[in-house]
Amino acid sequence: MTKDEDLIYKLVEEINDAIYSMDSHFIKLHQNLMSDELSPKQIILLDFLKNNSQVTIGQIASYMNITSSAVGQLVSKLEEQQYVSRSINPENRREIFVSLDTSGIKYFEREEEIKRFITSRYYSKLELSEIVQLKEIVQKLNQIVLKEGIIHEINDIHLKRGEV
Repeated sequence: MTKDEDLIYKLVEEINDAIYSMDSHFIKLHQNLMSDELSPKQIILLDFLKNNSQVTIGQIASYMNITSSAVGQLVSKLEEQQYVSRSINPENRREIFVSLDTSGIKYFEREEEIKRFITSRYYSKLELSEIVQLKEIVQKLNQIVLKEGIIHEINDIHLKRGEV
């Protein structure tokens, strides 16, 4: 590594440590404020429904990369607690729609309250220009990561090991 690469590495390490520290704090805060005991897969499913409103079991299975049967089990558990509801597609009676139910809607209302609390408690202490700059930098880095993609990363790792 060159001196610049060493410096970049150290800076990125400090950035990652700070992000990890903040995320850990926010996760603890979130756990204290949210009483829901949902699994990560249940949360992913609820997020998908929130972003896509009414979807089919097949669409959820495809998105989550799991079987329709596994989605059915997740949906059944969430349906028992009124996080989701099922309805028959009137245009295709063999197809089942899944959508957020009362507990699911309340879950996202509480999520919104937590985001607003974090914003007012922490981000509001930054200047507006700093928030704009932070947003632009994070979005730029995200675009670089998405553009490069995981295939390039895997190939680079194999190349460095001399495996390709």
